[in-house]
Amino acid sequence: MVAETHGFLFYPTACRSLALSTWLLSFCFVHLLCLDFTVAEKEEWYTAFVNITYAEPAPDPGPGTECGRYGEHSPKQDARGEVVMASSAHDRLACDPNTKFAAPAHGKNWIALIPKGNCTYRDKIRNAFLQNASAVVIFNVGTKNKQTNKPNKNKKTQNSPGLSA
Repeated sequence: MVAETHGFLFYPTACRSLALSTWLLSFCFVHLLCLDFTVAEKEEWYTAFVNITYAEPAPDPGPGTECGRYGEHSPKQDARGEVVMASSAHDRLACDPNTKFAAPAHGKNWIALIPKGNCTYRDKIRNAFLQNASAVVIFNVGTKNKQTNKPNKNKKTQNSPGLSA
């Protein structure tokens, strides 16, 4: 079938074919632009098992075990020592670089026990490490043992094993 319009020959089937090809090419180009070329980030984390033995005047509750996870950029290594908190109730959150811990005598390993809140995990770990902590355990208060992890993007400042439980 051939039609004539204003002196031009018009081939409807050829035009339909050309229009379809143009549409398909446009669709493919737009579809290609819409593709997401980002590389998926991998998520990995390491579980930490914390064994606790109590030594207090109250009846001995016996040994306990908790599960947590290491900080994203913290060394994944064992740590042993006396578990201590900040010396004063005012410093319990260990957000101040001048936080003092009730640490044992110099040369003995100790682990800082710090509640979550008010500042970054990085700050808490750094502040305990500045006081010579062997490791840091950051614990949740009132979350029914739900594990959380706040990633630290600054790998250079986290030199002490950090664990959130």
